[in-house]
Amino acid sequence: MQIDFSKQLMHDSAKEEYRSPMGAVPAGTRVRLSLAVRDLYFKKMYLTLVTDGAEENIQMQEGENGVWWAECETPKTPCVLWYWFCIRMDEDTSIYYGAHSGQTSGVGEVHWDPPPPFQLTVYDEAFTTPGWAKGANLYQIFPDRFARDGSDTFEKGVAYHRDRGRTILVHESWDEPVLYEAAEGMEHYEPCDYYGGTLPGIIGALDDLRDMGVTALYLNPIVEAASNHRYNTGDYLRVDPILGTEEDFALLMREARERGIRIILDGVYSHTGDDSVYFNKYGRYDSLGAYQSQESPYYKWYRFTEYPDQYQSWWGFTTLPEVDETQPEWVDFVIEGEQGVLSTWLSRGANGFRLDVADELPDETIEKMRAKIKHISQDNFLLGEVWEDATTKQSYGKHRTYALGRGLDSVMNYPFAAAVTDFLQGKKNAAKLKQFLVGQSQNYPKDMYYCLMNLLSSHDIARIRTVLGTRIDPHSLTREQQAHFIVSDEQDACGAKLQKIAAGLQFALPGMPCIYYGDETGMHGLLDPFNRGPYKERDREMREYYKKLALLRRDTDALKTGNCVFYEQGEDVLGVLRYCIDGKDAFGTLAQDGMYLTLVNRGKEPHNIAVDLFAHEELMPAAHTSSLREFEFERAVCRLTDEVYPVNEGLVQATVPPESIRILEIEWI
Repeated sequence: MQIDFSKQLMHDSAKEEYRSPMGAVPAGTRVRLSLAVRDLYFKKMYLTLVTDGAEENIQMQEGENGVWWAECETPKTPCVLWYWFCIRMDEDTSIYYGAHSGQTSGVGEVHWDPPPPFQLTVYDEAFTTPGWAKGANLYQIFPDRFARDGSDTFEKGVAYHRDRGRTILVHESWDEPVLYEAAEGMEHYEPCDYYGGTLPGIIGALDDLRDMGVTALYLNPIVEAASNHRYNTGDYLRVDPILGTEEDFALLMREARERGIRIILDGVYSHTGDDSVYFNKYGRYDSLGAYQSQESPYYKWYRFTEYPDQYQSWWGFTTLPEVDETQPEWVDFVIEGEQGVLSTWLSRGANGFRLDVADELPDETIEKMRAKIKHISQDNFLLGEVWEDATTKQSYGKHRTYALGRGLDSVMNYPFAAAVTDFLQGKKNAAKLKQFLVGQSQNYPKDMYYCLMNLLSSHDIARIRTVLGTRIDPHSLTREQQAHFIVSDEQDACGAKLQKIAAGLQFALPGMPCIYYGDETGMHGLLDPFNRGPYKERDREMREYYKKLALLRRDTDALKTGNCVFYEQGEDVLGVLRYCIDGKDAFGTLAQDGMYLTLVNRGKEPHNIAVDLFAHEELMPAAHTSSLREFEFERAVCRLTDEVYPVNEGLVQATVPPESIRILEIEWI
């Protein structure tokens, strides 16, 4: 039951007068938590801390101006702490101040019973992430569908797989629709259709990617496998011949490096393909596979329940036998061996890995991976596929620790894609989106927060232009319906308008904005395989828009590692302020001063927006507010439209048209 004590009790976990320091903290940090009390009689007050189900009550002390406080030292071991306040009214009655239902940060509320708690993330004090990742503009490529080349690479690869007895369907035209049902002569659908994208094709596109402002590529799997998506690994150490050779990969690394582009590879380590060197169910490899003999060097990798046909497989797909990621021989082959999988690809020039289904890898395995790649170079990057909040994720009955500084550098930010989509579709208002954004900034370790992979589309979800334009839940459609779904011109125009807002937010926020290949040219697509169509140039204006966003962020410290504050006005308007002042960024490192205010209006009417830069907002340290009051602001110039807006006494005033976005550079003397 909730009670309205909003005028008598207050705690906002995103303001430093209530929580100092703000945000996630290193292990062993002393934290002060405060509750403001006005016109309320009570006997005692306690801060309740909860970790792993154990409660600790700390009696609070009265400070100045009706503020009660308590201090605690966070545990030496990384964890997630939870807290609330208990106010003992008399011997028999207590009330509680905790988070709003469904939230873990920001302003709270009062309850009769122990409430939803506030989150306090405690991470490893040694945790850092590569500087290049914090400033990266990421571009995701599904290799078969991105770019062909003029050589015979693809034809040689097709012949190689056919010689092994695999079915390979070749699209003669780049414009043919993707295969989505069982091919002629096959009982079930298999992803066996290929368009002919190659590594040399990617090399040929590097200049365009660089000129568009891209600084890092994430490639879906490139190792040998019996499918176009290659998540059913056949040989971890070999480039799929359809894509090219190890020499082609080395050339890609060199050419990318010369253009200032880093490359992250997809690592699929929770399972292999059944048609692989390691399992070899069909005898297509010369190796002695685990399916063929218990004497196989790979037999211990797998979990057989009745040899050889009964074994654990990924989500019940028998073509994807699961491995035991703690098995010593597997650990040596993939992680720790000097000639192992991780070492091999890093030595060939890769800059890190995206871990497929990271939830299905044990934390200790991920920590070993981190130790290995960081031993080779601290600049190597470890990204995880996690669909929920990574700091509170539970899987297989355990609280995951990979976001606490000893595992992943970052995760794919699917919650961001969902939150932005819900806002632009009118399912949630600006206040809800702001609460979400503030929550992520407070709950993730700062080094991780500033390199979250902020995506809008991927190979596993529908493309953003289709989602925003049609407002259709693609999961409600059959594959047959998706295959024949046509986006109308009106829906396309609507999707384009809203996509510009979504992309603008991507590039305005801390984290790595990730462009899924073809989104920048207006491609459409529902779920797999329709979101994996061949790259097409549909909308050149959209590509120029993405280029403007990416170049602005690439060249602007404030938009990469600057401090961040959020605003909301009414149902439809969101603001994002990014800034570096006094020659420092959010990490206290040297940076060029600058201030950018992104304003979003999702509404159908223009909005007159006023943002007070001197206001005491969430996430704004008091010292920064004081510094800003010393500035003489001149004007604000939109870097998308060249419009000029006045700034008077710290007040930015702008009229934002319906369904549009403005990115204002605020100039001062």
